[in-house]
Amino acid sequence: MRRDEILAATVEEIESTGLRTLRVADVAARLGLSPSLVIYHFVTKEALVAAAFAHAGENDLYRARRLAATQKPASQRLRDVIQWYMPTGSTRSWKIWIDGWSAGLFDDGVKSTFSTLDREWKTILSELIVAGLEAKEFRFSPVRMATEASANEPTGAAVAELADGCATRILAYLDGLAVQLIFNPESVSPKTLSAWVDAFVARELE
Repeated sequence: MRRDEILAATVEEIESTGLRTLRVADVAARLGLSPSLVIYHFVTKEALVAAAFAHAGENDLYRARRLAATQKPASQRLRDVIQWYMPTGSTRSWKIWIDGWSAGLFDDGVKSTFSTLDREWKTILSELIVAGLEAKEFRFSPVRMATEASANEPTGAAVAELADGCATRILAYLDGLAVQLIFNPESVSPKTLSAWVDAFVARELE
């Protein structure tokens, strides 16, 4: 039995019943294994959970990197990646990520996993933003460059800093929308949500 199969089963169990009630025995039962075999591979339940989130996150990042590497204009690639990430996209269930964020408050392993995944997403977005700026598909105004970039930085470093800030704010906005939709699904339609995201991203890239 491969580790990946155990990790996939763990993600399915978290999606089904939630992290709070997750038991190694339930993960093992999904695969027809003994709990001891799962523990043999991961030692502790906490390590299993952290590895499962990393597994799910890397699967999503793999798809995002493929979208980012197409031959489309950078602006379209950025939109494709954001659509993949946003709550109405085809990505993993947002319930497990909200569950994971909560667990990360008390589990350093889960917190570290989420920090790593977050950095990877920001890197993908910021690199697409820089590519779009270089292709003149969008731009940062001179005023913004002067007020937000660190003083006396080379132009390339200043642009990279601004792009990283944009990527951080875009992901924070999407994460907040995900929480809103999970707890108040009637609050906004998918069409309205998509329009909000498009408008927010456009403002970020002015």
